[in-house]
Amino acid sequence: MPSSPIPGRRRFMLACLSLPCTIPLISRAAVPPLRADSIRKRVFAHYMVAWPRGGPQATIASYAAECRDAHARGIDGFALNCGGWDRSEPHYKQRVLRLYDAAARLDFDFKLFVSADGRAQDELEDIVATTRGLKAQLLVDGKPVLSAYAAGGKDFTNGTALMREAGRLGAFFVPHFFPASGERQISTREADQISEQLGNANGYFYFGAAGAPDLIAKSTEALSTELKTRGKVFMAPVTPYYRGLRAGTNYRAFETNGFSGMATEWEAAIKSGATWVQIVTWNDWAESTYVAPIGSTGRAHVYDDRFGDLLSHTGYLDASAYYIEWFKSGSKPAITRDRMFYFYRLNPLGRDHQNVLSAHDASTPPRAPEPLSSQIHVSVFLTAPAVLVVSLVSVQGSDMHFDVPAGITHVSADARAGTPRFVLQRQGKTLIDKAGEQTISADDFSGAYNYFSGSADA
Repeated sequence: MPSSPIPGRRRFMLACLSLPCTIPLISRAAVPPLRADSIRKRVFAHYMVAWPRGGPQATIASYAAECRDAHARGIDGFALNCGGWDRSEPHYKQRVLRLYDAAARLDFDFKLFVSADGRAQDELEDIVATTRGLKAQLLVDGKPVLSAYAAGGKDFTNGTALMREAGRLGAFFVPHFFPASGERQISTREADQISEQLGNANGYFYFGAAGAPDLIAKSTEALSTELKTRGKVFMAPVTPYYRGLRAGTNYRAFETNGFSGMATEWEAAIKSGATWVQIVTWNDWAESTYVAPIGSTGRAHVYDDRFGDLLSHTGYLDASAYYIEWFKSGSKPAITRDRMFYFYRLNPLGRDHQNVLSAHDASTPPRAPEPLSSQIHVSVFLTAPAVLVVSLVSVQGSDMHFDVPAGITHVSADARAGTPRFVLQRQGKTLIDKAGEQTISADDFSGAYNYFSGSADA
């Protein structure tokens, strides 16, 4: 078994911008209505089977720990991205079976389904046959749920055949495939085209991720409206942050300004009435979209050293718990305790680094459609108005004061070298006084422009 299997979707990601504008359509077909119990709101996380947190030899206990971490924040299950299967890369099937075994042993309900990617799409029959009767398999109307990434290939060449194959196998199929817009915003016209291409498939998964939060939010709104009209399931994406690896061709980033961009995507999924949400991703260490906890130290090497210093994204996961409850209940939850979540890069983004051309220089920022943020971002969840003070430990005159109202507020403060400190006060009383676990350095680029996140409660 290769020590670092690469999922098939990596082979499609960069090609999407070259998609043709004209794609053959599947004739529209009537879809039977879903039962009420089938369409309850659910939140899943996109799980890269190639890269379990527990390493190449991850045990059932390790997989179970990941399920517990997700469930504790309100996540209902994992969508298991598989870049291969039994004939092409058998370790995928072996790991999937361990995951199903782990989920079946839990003392709570945690559902799984496969998201076929790359060569796994050649083995749908065995995927469905293998998982159909397992305890943790997600079912809708008695059918095993099946998803896919880039279904039918980057230009949908085999898409029609794949839709028919999933239907023949009796799967409840909710695939992703690239629209004519590629990674650009999906318009009403393109949402209609996607719905036509689905044919008898049961819904559509919009992967999102590689795009600005506003673009993803607007695409979510267009897709949700169209797919609801046609009685299809819509699985919307929510992504913390995207930054590819410096080594390779995908060293690019999409700014999210801490958690505020993810909150924008959550609100779009909620307000548009999406059926399900998929957090993209749980553990894609290569693209920095992960939300999985990686340990208490704030940074770690996970699965393979080639991913470098991974910084904690648990703040994204913990802040999402509020939105998960909101999405599933349909009502905005009351804030019952004061909390804050902070996000910052470990190096300032100075102008002197903007024009460096060598991607091998650690100080070179990733390609980005908009300038990357050089600020400290704080998302504050308050029961009542308070004052937030952001400063740098041992740096005189660095205090920045913010009058923050009750509710959820996103604020930003200028970042400089030093250790950030966060103080929350109300009526002269200090509720929170927390120093960030990681220090901002003028010359430490080990985080490669990733975000570090943390949190504090009153």
